[in-house]
Amino acid sequence: MMEPLETFETFLRLWVAENIGSSGDRSDPREWDAMAKRRADELTKAATNKGFYGELVEAAKPYGGVTGFIRSKFEEASGRR
Repeated sequence: MMEPLETFETFLRLWVAENIGSSGDRSDPREWDAMAKRRADELTKAATNKGFYGELVEAAKPYGGVTGFIRSKFEEASGRR
C-alpha cells in the first residue's frame, strides 16, 4: 500500500515545528530579521525541493513574503502575538 503524499499544509507545519519551534524564546528579537532571512531561504529551498514553491508564495503573501511569514512565527513562538 502506498503512503499518502505529503500535503503542503503538513510540510509547512512540520517545517515550522522543526525549524522555528521556540527559537523566539531563546533569541534576541533584534536578531530576528537576520534569522528570518536565513530561515526564509531555507524554507524556500525546502518547499521548492518538495514541489511546494507556488503554495509557499501564496501562503506567505499576507505576511509580505516568506521572510515576513517566518518573522510572524518567531513572534508566535515567543508569545508576542
